[in-house]
Amino acid sequence: MTITYIVGNGIYVNLTNRCTNRCSFCIRNNGDGAYGSDSLWLEREPTVEEVLADFEKYDMSKYDEIVYCGYGEPTIRIDTLLETAKVLKEKYKKPIRINTNGQGSLINKRNIAPLFKHIIDTVSISLNAADAESYEKMCLPVYGKKAYEALIEFGRECVPYVKNVLFSVVRQTLSEDEISACEQIAKKAGVKLRIRELV
Repeated sequence: MTITYIVGNGIYVNLTNRCTNRCSFCIRNNGDGAYGSDSLWLEREPTVEEVLADFEKYDMSKYDEIVYCGYGEPTIRIDTLLETAKVLKEKYKKPIRINTNGQGSLINKRNIAPLFKHIIDTVSISLNAADAESYEKMCLPVYGKKAYEALIEFGRECVPYVKNVLFSVVRQTLSEDEISACEQIAKKAGVKLRIRELV
C-alpha cells in the first residue's frame, strides 16, 4: 500500500482514508490513484513504525518538504501524525506541512493547534467557500454548518504556533466575488489566502 508518495519536491504522507468531508471536487472521486501513485486507498492505516520505515527508501537530500496529505484527513490520526512528524523533523531537518480540512479540533474535541509548536511549519486549510451554506453544499461535512466556522477558528488558533498558516480555495469552483470574500475572511483570521488551480 502507498504510505508515502512524491509530488514535486515533496514527500507526501498518506495516513488515513477517513475524512469528515465528501467534497464534490475531491481528487479521490476520480479514481484510486493520483500524482503518479497507482492507488492511495490504504488496505489499513499504517503504524508509526511503518511510516518512519517508509522514509528509509528515499535520498532525503533530493526533497524540500514533508507533507501530511493523502486520501483522507490527516488530523483524524493526530497522535500518529505528531509522533511521526517529530521524529522526521529531528532526523531530516525538513519543513513539515499539513494539508487539512481544518476540522481537527472538532474531530479531536480539543484545540490541537498548540501541539504543532516547533514541529509543523505550515498548515494549509481548505477554505473552499465564502460562506457556511456554500461550504456545506460543496463539502458535505459530517458536522454540518458548524464545520465552516470551526475551520476558520482553527486557522486563528494555529497562528501563534505555526509559522505559515494558509486558507486555500480552488479558483475554478468560485466566482471572483466569492474569492474576494475569501480574501477578507483570511485577512480577518490573520492568515494568508492561497488560490490554487483545479488539477
